[in-house]
Amino acid sequence: MLDDYPTYSGKTLELYFKQKMRESFSYRAIGSWWEAKGNRNEIDIVGVYLDDKSAVAIEVKRHKKNFKPQLFEEKVKILKTKELNKHTVESLCRDLSDM
Repeated sequence: MLDDYPTYSGKTLELYFKQKMRESFSYRAIGSWWEAKGNRNEIDIVGVYLDDKSAVAIEVKRHKKNFKPQLFEEKVKILKTKELNKHTVESLCRDLSDM
């Protein structure tokens, strides 16, 4: 674990935020997304709200300084065209300070 602490703690942080979303009872679906072709793009958390018209895409980082908004928006754009083309999608970054 110590050798790969950043990866381990990042995955644990993702689980934490997913659990908080589940506990809010505001979502009909919560998961992660990977682009099928070549696994190039990945979004840590995608939540579809109960209204099935809106969703949230979340990048989880231990430190917000590591967040690259332009790169993330490109991933969200692909998600919107493939999976959530009928949804309004909000983009967020969550980090340790959001706990």
